[in-house]
Amino acid sequence: MGKHGERSMTTQLKMVLPGSSEKLRISDELAKCFDSGDGGAGMTAFLVSPFGSAIWQVEVGRDGDGAFLGRRWAEFVEAHGISVGWFLVFRHVGRGVLTVKAFDRTFFIKDFGQTLTVPGLPAAQIETGHARKPQFLMPLFPHCMDKMPIPAEFLKRRYISDEELNRRKATFVNPSSDFWHIDLEKDGSNVFFAGGWSKFLKFQGIAVGQAILIRYQGNMIFTFEVFELTGCRQKLVKQGSRFQLTENSEETYSSQDTEQNKEANPSKKNAHSSKEAQSQKEAHISRRKRKRSEEKRMPRSSTNPFDKRTYCEYETGSQPWIRKKLKSSALSQPYFPGEFCKKVGFLKKCTITLKSSEKKGPWEVQGLVYETGKFKLSKGWSTFRWDSRLKEGDVCTFNVINRGLWHVDIERC
Repeated sequence: MGKHGERSMTTQLKMVLPGSSEKLRISDELAKCFDSGDGGAGMTAFLVSPFGSAIWQVEVGRDGDGAFLGRRWAEFVEAHGISVGWFLVFRHVGRGVLTVKAFDRTFFIKDFGQTLTVPGLPAAQIETGHARKPQFLMPLFPHCMDKMPIPAEFLKRRYISDEELNRRKATFVNPSSDFWHIDLEKDGSNVFFAGGWSKFLKFQGIAVGQAILIRYQGNMIFTFEVFELTGCRQKLVKQGSRFQLTENSEETYSSQDTEQNKEANPSKKNAHSSKEAQSQKEAHISRRKRKRSEEKRMPRSSTNPFDKRTYCEYETGSQPWIRKKLKSSALSQPYFPGEFCKKVGFLKKCTITLKSSEKKGPWEVQGLVYETGKFKLSKGWSTFRWDSRLKEGDVCTFNVINRGLWHVDIERC
């Protein structure tokens, strides 16, 4: 294999154009992953079929116009029904092995008989291939910069329930665990990423002509990656910043910039505070209305219905979450059911970082496990509680991004 094992993961997006079924142009960066050190002669990519049952040895060649997939590529295209207008995402995973995802003209991933899984939906039996998250890829046309439609095919398959859509809020999480709240907008059967979308794109440096691949993790949480005009994957912004987005306000917050602005503009502090207070009041009224409608719809989890004894409901799986109503005891130190803790791996004392869109944060909170199996947030929770102005009757949804990082959504009573 020569240098195959030394190459890091490289990803490229390609659109299938007329003539691409015989010879598909790829970037020099991707082609270098298959360089065996003999001057470029006899390069081969081991292309994994999306069916998950075969490996295709496809020639990686070069000519005056650059690198390409050649011999046996046409057979691969025909066998998988790939046609003009599709998008293909190639990922070199090491030692000359190349995986491919195909997105047809609906912009939805072509499953090729694989199972697509979402936490909270009835578990389907995996008989062939391997499970993947529901995902779609959208080229960013000019009209997608202010608000972007969710593909009709994705909505048609009901990976997102009506109850989740009615929350009108989506959370985007990047690889460094920064997150953004985006408001949803409904127009008949169409649903758009709207409020805060343009600011989200601007912050990440995403421009017209690029493409965004969005994966649905469940509970209205989405992860994403971005591709440049060249098809190469874009490096995302890695800063401790996030968006505070409400139905009535769209403002960008960076912990460093916020402090600098306060120092540089002391004369504007009072005016800003007044405007912020009015915005928070309007958002609070809106949240109260939304809260009343959500209470009528409970329970909404097929795994664990809302329990009036513990005032919580939860979902386990690849993207766990637990939703808890804060009564007087939970305000001081919230407990979580042992069954939930067991399934998500909280079996011993640990430290958890809490992030919330309502304050700068983050907060370090200690988690304790009792002999009964219950899990309790203790040291550090009171700081989070006071900073977040929590009170009895508020509802917190703890989204477990990973074992040491939780993202908290707060619904005011």
